[in-house]
Amino acid sequence: MELVYYKGLQDEPYTTVNIVAEQTGMNFETVRNTFYRHKKELQRFGILHHERGSIQGSGQPTKMWKLNEAQATFLITLLGNNHKVIQFKSDLVMAFYQIKSELDERKIHRQVNKVMNIGFGDVIKEHYPDSKHVYGNFHNLAYKYALGLTPKQIKEQRHTDDSQSALTADESERLERTKQQIALFIQDGNDYQAIKTKLFADI
Repeated sequence: MELVYYKGLQDEPYTTVNIVAEQTGMNFETVRNTFYRHKKELQRFGILHHERGSIQGSGQPTKMWKLNEAQATFLITLLGNNHKVIQFKSDLVMAFYQIKSELDERKIHRQVNKVMNIGFGDVIKEHYPDSKHVYGNFHNLAYKYALGLTPKQIKEQRHTDDSQSALTADESERLERTKQQIALFIQDGNDYQAIKTKLFADI
């Protein structure tokens, strides 16, 4: 089970009260009551956000409270120190560390991508100055060849408004290599259909 989540490169990683309860083996009501009892102290570490959870019976939808790293750490300190709680503390610290490392790597790749995209966009603009849709066509082609999905499909599958930020570092690198390849093909005088044929010739 995933312990830590994030939605975009600029969003803070989070866990939830539900995950804390499940992973510590404690009763959800007990953990939730502890959360509400110390909500004021938790807010010292940042704004508390929530999403609507599933409806319990015929009642109202439950709130799924999100906790940043500091909030989660503080809440766990209030739950005692049995073996399962201690193990979860260790796992959660590691999960936050790994997510932050991944986010840092993605941000670096994104900065590189911005530089590379300038070249990609400039080549297209130079060779197709009067076409309104050609950049989008080549952009989609790069995604389709490198990742097997269009930007729209990635947004839908990964529930994001920004297909670029949803890519892993490896996916981002493959995409940029493809864009460089397409730019070279354009500079060599190939049109869209010829480039598409060349790209997919070995697949």
